[in-house]
Amino acid sequence: MLTPEERIQVLKNNSVTLHTETLTCIKNALLSLMNEKAYDEITMTEIIRRSGASRGGVYNNYKDKDEILMDICQEPIDEALAALTNSIFDNMEATFRIGKKYEPTVRIIIAAGLEHEFLRRMNKRFESKSASFYNVLWNGMIFNAFIEWARAGMPGTVEEAIEKVNAGLKQVAKTIQKGPRNQAQQTP
Repeated sequence: MLTPEERIQVLKNNSVTLHTETLTCIKNALLSLMNEKAYDEITMTEIIRRSGASRGGVYNNYKDKDEILMDICQEPIDEALAALTNSIFDNMEATFRIGKKYEPTVRIIIAAGLEHEFLRRMNKRFESKSASFYNVLWNGMIFNAFIEWARAGMPGTVEEAIEKVNAGLKQVAKTIQKGPRNQAQQTP
């Protein structure tokens, strides 16, 4: 026989499990719908029906489909943010590796036109730092290179993609060293 404390713990564990399963059903419903139609055409009513959750169950957890999508993206975003260091090259490599690991999610985000959320969250990490402009500049360059690679279908290996970005950065550095007057003439 369970003690009252043990019974409460069992009920809490069951509640957490049920909540997690509900969230998973809601997220899977959105992903399923995104495989069938454009993101902008999906309604919350469709997500509710497809998930099998109650309207209240969905709206108690999410205010709209963008919030559901961002929850889907949270794991790769958290992993990428945790990997950021003071080394732009380490950050670039981590971004490409993590992006490749979560390729299906990245494709869904791009298809929904919400890839800017990744950059916004990357930049937010540096809001209070004194070198924020420098970090935001590098984040933008890394992000844009990664998104273009993802849009192209992530061809080749991560190492090959990084080599291409490094070659592009070397071209940019050469252009900058030549001075502002020559930049318009030197398009990499």
